[in-house]
Amino acid sequence: MNEAVMENTSETGIRTALGTLLIEAGFLDSERLEEALRIGADTGERLGEVVVRMGWASEDDLAKILAEQWHLRYVERSAISFDGEALSRMSREEATRLEALPMQVSADGAIVVALAEPTDARLLALRTLLGDRIDCVVVAKTAIDAGLRSELLPRNGITPPGAPAEPVAEAVTVADENQHEEPPQVQVQGQHEQHEQHEQHEQGLSLVTPEAVQPAGEPASSNFDEVAKTLSDGLSAQLGSLRAIVLEAEAARARDGVEIARLKAEVEGRTAELTERNAELAGRNEALSSTQRKLRELADGLEHSGASSPS
Repeated sequence: MNEAVMENTSETGIRTALGTLLIEAGFLDSERLEEALRIGADTGERLGEVVVRMGWASEDDLAKILAEQWHLRYVERSAISFDGEALSRMSREEATRLEALPMQVSADGAIVVALAEPTDARLLALRTLLGDRIDCVVVAKTAIDAGLRSELLPRNGITPPGAPAEPVAEAVTVADENQHEEPPQVQVQGQHEQHEQHEQHEQGLSLVTPEAVQPAGEPASSNFDEVAKTLSDGLSAQLGSLRAIVLEAEAARARDGVEIARLKAEVEGRTAELTERNAELAGRNEALSSTQRKLRELADGLEHSGASSPS
């Protein structure tokens, strides 16, 4: 990474917000951005993680947007490769802590480092660890995860910048137990000693080797990206189905709420009507009782009048 780029990445204010870039690229609108930020506040996820998990953008889409935001290069999965000299510059423990992988040493001596989520703190730590001459590139997060799970990196110590690279591992032979000829061996680019090769094709991640060596009895991994894409598409479809079920459940709940409110209003109306009728009946009963009292008084008056008149 040249000095201009490193200076730019340290000035947070000059970078466009990730949410703004996602909206400009058509992956989000303002409502989805607010929803993603709300989800992230609840789960502790970063905005990009929420967007990918919700299926609004792919990991590769997010990596391209992050590269644009941080003024870095984006590297596709198929173009990711490693050489032994770069790998010897960082231990597995440091790579795991920084979530970064040294890929290559360029002709001018700069170390190309792959990372999925650039941050000011991460870039500063890489510069402190590897020196000023680093060229950070952005790749899909699963590519970084696959490399960290692999046996690419040494476990003990780090070769200081500028020191001769040490061999990553001893050569390993792969052959059918029934064969007697010398089996093929694998070298990592830039090394003078042979290197043990483990399967690194997961998520498009591979060593730079003169030939691909496949252990007997194991399936070829050249079509791993296609299988991974199929699985990803299947998971996305299931996620879409689950979202549809949730939306339908929410719609049904809303309809039930409206119906409950209507019935409640109807019951309240009936109750008010009954109360009014009870009051009316009470008034009529009172009037009837008053009329009956008057009739009795009249009858008593007539009876008293007839008894007192002469015969």
